[in-house]
Amino acid sequence: MTHVHKEWTPEIAAKTEQILRMAEKMKPVWVRHIDGALYWVLLLLAIIGNFIVSVVLVPFLIVMKGGALYFSLFFVGASFGWLFSFILHGIDQLRSSQHLVASVFIPALAVINVGIFAVLSNKLIILLKLATPPHNPFVVGAVYVFGYVIPGTLWHFKKK
Repeated sequence: MTHVHKEWTPEIAAKTEQILRMAEKMKPVWVRHIDGALYWVLLLLAIIGNFIVSVVLVPFLIVMKGGALYFSLFFVGASFGWLFSFILHGIDQLRSSQHLVASVFIPALAVINVGIFAVLSNKLIILLKLATPPHNPFVVGAVYVFGYVIPGTLWHFKKK
């Protein structure tokens, strides 16, 4: 027997949404608390992950310059952003306000972290009298965050 794919009618779509809302309401309270806690744990892990990535970038900032540095920053940012977007969009129970908070708060924190560590790496470059020119912390942070937000943006447009 072959399965024939039918287009979703407005009635079927509305019925499906109603079934999903009822299923959410029927969840035990402890499961709903765990769903909410999962979001906050994810945010905490993203904050810690961004901090760790910022620390790991210091040797790259000390040694690299120009296009190679910016490509590396973009790639690391895009990789971490893809991971975060994959996990964030995998949590079905999130409200759009929670997605918005995570999508704005984490990149803002990332640009601040990377910018601070760019300033610190510039101080190390001067202190160690290295030939690497100091980096503009705003450009370094912007390139990292640009790479970081691209996967989430693509995921958002793909979903629509």
